[in-house]
Amino acid sequence: MQLTLPQNPTICLQPRYLDKESKALCLQIFQQHSYDPKPLQKYLNSLRLISIDNAPCVYLNSKDQLQTFKSNNALCLALQKHLTKEQK
Repeated sequence: MQLTLPQNPTICLQPRYLDKESKALCLQIFQQHSYDPKPLQKYLNSLRLISIDNAPCVYLNSKDQLQTFKSNNALCLALQKHLTKEQK
């Protein structure tokens, strides 16, 4: 997983299916922004919404601007921080 998650971070969007170590790695790569952003950008552009465990996290509004949802999920907060920076 240490090689897979940074290359395909979309796996982290369903942490309930991951073991404890994989969840921790997901949080680490989102916080350190040490993942390939292209899969997440492609996911966001196609679905216009990124949810983590079915809780909305970020979305593209009708003007293709990145918007965030209030969340207390650590994965979502870390993702919001870096996706917001990438879009500016």
